[in-house]
Amino acid sequence: SSRLCARAEADPIKLFEAEGLLSEEEMEEIRSEVKAEIKKIVDFGKKSPPPPRELAKELEFPDAPDTDYNSRPVPLANAEEVNERIMTPARRELLDQRLSTLHAKASDGSMTIGDALNLAILEEMERDPKTTIHAEDLQAGSSYDIPAQTQQVFGPMRAADEIIDEGHFMGKALGEGLNGYRPIVELMNANFGIYGMAELSSAGNTYATTGGQFEMPMTVIGAGGTAPNQALGAEHSQPFHAYVMGIPGLKICTAASPDAAYGIAKSMIRDNGPGILFCPVKMMKESKSTVEVGKCMPLNKAAVLHKASEESVAGGKAVTVLTYLHGVKESQASIDAIKAEGCDIDLIELRSLKPLDMDTIRESLQRTHKVAILDESTQSGGVGATVSAAINEQCFFELDAPVKRLCMDDAPVPYAASMEAAVVKRGADLIEGVLNLVFLKS
Repeated sequence: SSRLCARAEADPIKLFEAEGLLSEEEMEEIRSEVKAEIKKIVDFGKKSPPPPRELAKELEFPDAPDTDYNSRPVPLANAEEVNERIMTPARRELLDQRLSTLHAKASDGSMTIGDALNLAILEEMERDPKTTIHAEDLQAGSSYDIPAQTQQVFGPMRAADEIIDEGHFMGKALGEGLNGYRPIVELMNANFGIYGMAELSSAGNTYATTGGQFEMPMTVIGAGGTAPNQALGAEHSQPFHAYVMGIPGLKICTAASPDAAYGIAKSMIRDNGPGILFCPVKMMKESKSTVEVGKCMPLNKAAVLHKASEESVAGGKAVTVLTYLHGVKESQASIDAIKAEGCDIDLIELRSLKPLDMDTIRESLQRTHKVAILDESTQSGGVGATVSAAINEQCFFELDAPVKRLCMDDAPVPYAASMEAAVVKRGADLIEGVLNLVFLKS
């Protein structure tokens, strides 16, 4: 009875009826109309044939994984006119100055990952006036300048400085996506996206649960992962990229360099479905390179960063190494030591965790027939577990040895470096793993 009472006090229809604004005859007429409409809908559902089996997969993503975002037209035909209306001359000058600074960095090789993301976001917000951004400490550029100058240029309605409540502003982005906007969410530390898991789940399911009637062009960008000697403790070192792998409808990417961060971010913002881009927290200001301005990168492709010599392949001393985030730096720093032992590697950066680029992995395994995964997530339920399973299921007969997973231990990541070494894998572990595969050591 108390529950019924509470419902009555919260039911907007009951509350409206109690206002006495309409006569009983008028309300009854409305009730009859509503009942007739509901009956019509139910009858339509009962008479309709079941949807085809293949529709389930078709509703996974609004845009196919192999979409070329470079050729995607501007969503608003009058985008320039809208920008002129909402940007004062002072704001336009501020944007031009910031873009000029970032373009210079892109050209001379001093661009950081944070700079690259900032450039991509500013360009896409200018390209499509319906693009918005949410971030903590946004006015000050957050921790890595990713949302720098967005509010100063586009104003607080499109660039919102948020409270420390990731679920709150991810929920706001979800609502914007449902209403035709193109929201970006920048997480100062991607690990705390865990407080927005329900919102991410809803974002991933929106296109399918609405039968393709609602797209959800929401992009989440954050610095995360776990580097060796990170010294950030367990709460700031969680493998959130692994946690979200099981959410349907999400495209999940990583970028360990400025050029990858820029190109993937632009594509993800243009994509009409939800996506998450993870970047390595300890490399956000350290990694620098040139960037090809204007170029969108695919959301479904891995990148071959180093190819084993033909001599090592012919001698059976080559290994495919799959990694991402900080593992890219650890692997690149280990190549010389691996070569000194007479071995070599195909180094593949997994820029797309979902969907996984099995074609690139298979092509490498056809050369090396051995694979090690330097994985920045836990042994149980980690990215490496998913990748290893896919290799065993789809490339088993290419393997001359079991898949070697070099993953984080299931224990929480310690703060003390002496303890952390027992949990987080690094270059030294990769060197040992590659040599074990080549020389068949246990």
